[in-house]
Amino acid sequence: MNGPTNQGQVLPASDFDVPAGEEPAARCPYCERPFEVERFCALHVGEAHLAEASEAEIDRYEEAVDAEDDDLFVFHLKVVAAIVAVIMGYVYLYGFVLT
Repeated sequence: MNGPTNQGQVLPASDFDVPAGEEPAARCPYCERPFEVERFCALHVGEAHLAEASEAEIDRYEEAVDAEDDDLFVFHLKVVAAIVAVIMGYVYLYGFVLT
């Protein structure tokens, strides 16, 4: 295989170029793919290179997955709060303004 793959397709190297003057926060130790955030690199190593990963890299992957789960939970709480606020706004509108 000549490069990183996405569902069996080889992705062009230009997909991973870093703009001039910028330095990525982390690079994959296996395929040299650049990442903006360390956590994204840990997730990539755990997803794409799990067979080659060391115990420390697997630990970082598990920590990154936990952090992603926490972020997703907070996002869901915000969405539920927004939905409740919209519904309460409609109830207020209907109950006090339109009657």
